[in-house]
Amino acid sequence: MTRNIVKIKLSILVVLYKRHYKDSIAITTLLACVEQFSEKGIEVDFFVWNNTPEYSPVLAKKKLTWLEGDNEGLSHIYNRVATQAFGTGATHFLISDDDTDYSAPNYVGSIAQAIECEAKSQPDAFGVILPKIYSGEKLVSPGERFWFFGRLSPTVDSGINTSLNKLAINSGVIFTKACYEQMAPLFDERLKFYATDTAFFVRYESYYSHFYVLDTALQHDLSEDTSDSPDRALFRFQEMIRGFRVIFERKGFFFRSIMENYLMFSALKKSVSYKNSGFLRSYVSSFKEKK
Repeated sequence: MTRNIVKIKLSILVVLYKRHYKDSIAITTLLACVEQFSEKGIEVDFFVWNNTPEYSPVLAKKKLTWLEGDNEGLSHIYNRVATQAFGTGATHFLISDDDTDYSAPNYVGSIAQAIECEAKSQPDAFGVILPKIYSGEKLVSPGERFWFFGRLSPTVDSGINTSLNKLAINSGVIFTKACYEQMAPLFDERLKFYATDTAFFVRYESYYSHFYVLDTALQHDLSEDTSDSPDRALFRFQEMIRGFRVIFERKGFFFRSIMENYLMFSALKKSVSYKNSGFLRSYVSSFKEKK
């Protein structure tokens, strides 16, 4: 009897922002993996969404689709390209920032192992495959969630992990076709930049009890997120307010009351830290709008 051979096709999306494609470590290292993927029986095609067209010319390459927009929201980009990728035969879909380094020596092999585990597992055993993401020596993804707080984990086991109260950053996440079919659209387009990953994983745990963690360590520079200018910090705080209220809109009164107190305290703290009352004004005006 002849066994059915399932063709594996991984579609990869890199979102390019204020960077020439030649300066994107994600694009250069992922393109360098194509031959390794082929050796593992995994067909690969690429999507590059250039979210700042004035910064980079078009990268023309076989099996690469170049798309452009003007600083469009990440949720919209992810959803649009996921629809296109799965609609054209993808079995798996990877999303990435432009500054994640995929040159870890066992990266492709660990993906092949994860896909093999998926094939041998019970249906819907897990819907996403995650890398271990480090910023320097610190593990930054996957992490943990306590109420609305994200917390770093000192370590995480490779293989199948519980998804309950867990979080991960978007970059490097691989979605299975079954996950897409159950959860589409994958991302809430009311959120544009901040908290898109938190919103996804809070919703994910109601669909899947587990996710798979690759036996590999990738580098992702978070310095840009930890050294904000006052204007950037204010924008991120405004996005955080919107994100929390969207993600936890169905929680009870007690939960939401604690969350609002936390946001108000954060606004006061940031106003003092940055010597900018805009944080407090942003919170007060958003609270009035909410009512």
